[in-house]
Amino acid sequence: MARFQSFPDWFVFRSKITTGGHQRKFEVPQYTQVGNAVPPILANELGKTINNLLKSIK
Repeated sequence: MARFQSFPDWFVFRSKITTGGHQRKFEVPQYTQVGNAVPPILANELGKTINNLLKSIK
């Protein structure tokens, strides 16, 4: 899942792989972290685009 979202192989998600039941309120499992994340490549491209737009305004 993380590769599909463009996370590099060296990136470490620091939580349990899965949680269930009442623990879900206190711990966010890795698959939820990956699913809710903005893909790094997308974030990078959005940042470049915003930066270019801000430079063109000045």
